[in-house]
Order: sequence, then structure tokens, then C-alpha cells
Amino acid sequence: MNDSKRMNMKKNMHRFYVPPRNIRDHLVLLPAEHGNHIKNVLRMKPGAACIVFDGTGFEYEVYLEKIYPEPEGKIINRLKTGAADKVKLTLVQGLAKGEKMDLIIQKGSEIGVDVFIPCRCERTIIKIDQAGAAKKQARWQKIAQAAAEQSHSMTVPIVEPVADFASVLRQIKPGHLALIPWEGEKSTSIKKILKNTSVDNITIFIGPEGGFSEQELATAKEAGVIPVSLGPRILRTETAGIVTAAIVRYETSVN
Repeated sequence: MNDSKRMNMKKNMHRFYVPPRNIRDHLVLLPAEHGNHIKNVLRMKPGAACIVFDGTGFEYEVYLEKIYPEPEGKIINRLKTGAADKVKLTLVQGLAKGEKMDLIIQKGSEIGVDVFIPCRCERTIIKIDQAGAAKKQARWQKIAQAAAEQSHSMTVPIVEPVADFASVLRQIKPGHLALIPWEGEKSTSIKKILKNTSVDNITIFIGPEGGFSEQELATAKEAGVIPVSLGPRILRTETAGIVTAAIVRYETSVN
């Protein structure tokens, strides 16, 4: 089979993430969470081909030998995927209500966000306790994994536990670039900042529905976060992070 035909077949195959420890010689053990989906949703049978990736830059063409409850497959081909993004991108997202966070995690994962940090802010509307936060984190992690599988990402983004704004600011390391889109910033565009900097870690801060407070903005500036303009339009919280992440990915990959 020539490379062109193989690539076309690969594009049509279902794709699953497995931890590197689940790849043993020529055998792949898929997590049990995939079993029901493979059997009852995708209706795949033993002998079906799929693609597995392990988050380390490799993909594997696999023939499934066992479907349920814990799928197993035989590795037929090992493929080195394309080069990884040169910039690690973190999105600090103010907690948003309803299904907005699901959308942000899903689309951000497709775009190429590496780390999501759900953040409690002064104007956060939803109230969430520790147990509820842990359940939501687990749900968001599954959404990130599914989006990575669908979008042919090489890695699965990490969704960190819900954190307070002040604690996130303390995580910013020297030499990292941190940006906060703000409608009050008129002179410094995000494009200008990205054109004139060379870093391998960028963090984006996006406020909740009500935006960041003046005090939070001042505290962020003191921590070295740079306010930037995205243009004249006011974007919703579920739009701002996706747009900003896309801009960062474009500017840091095309230059």
C-alpha cells in the first residue's frame, strides 16, 4: 500500500488516547472507558483497525483483537507524528456558568491549548464546593481527551483543579509571558506583543462573565501580566479564550 492510500485510510480510522504505560511491545491495552463506546456506539468488531496515540509524539496503527470490556489490540505500524508546538500554551479561564466551560475546554483543546486552569474570580457567578470542583475537573478532562482524539492532536491537554486567581498569579514563572485581554487597553495589541517576543511558555488570563475587577487587573499587572487589546469588540468569556488561543497559536507557529 502506498503512502497516499495509507494516509487516507488513517484519516478515516477512529482515534483513541492511551497512556504510554498501556503500550507493551506489540500490544495495546485501551482504558476500560473506551470499551462501551467501541462496542455499543461505534459498533466495532474484532479485527477492526484504529489509531492509538500516547501523548509522546507517536501514533500506532492497531488491529483490535478484543473489544469489551477492556479493548486490546495488536500494533501493526508505529508512526512518528509531526513536530510539536514550540510554545506551551496555558489558558486560565474564569469559571463560567452553564455549559460554557465545556465549550471552552473542547474548542480550546482543538486549537492547541496545553493546560487549562479553571479560576475563581471576584465576579465569578457560579458557586462550587471542593467535591463539585473535583467532579467538574474530571468531566472537563474527558472533554479535553475527546477533543484531542477528534482533532488529531499529539497530546491530551491537562485540566488542572479549580484555583483562586491569586494562587494562579503566583504560579507564573520568570521568563514566561502572561497576557490578559482587557477592553481598556488601547495601545498594546496582542499581535504586537507576540511579534516582539520569543518565549516557550505563554499564559492567557480570561475573566468570567463579568470580567476581571479593577483590583484583579492591578494585581495581575503587579505580577507581570501584560494587558493586551483584541480589537474594538467586546467578546463573551466563552469566545475570548478561544479567540486569544487561536491568535497565539497562529502567531507562534507561522513566524
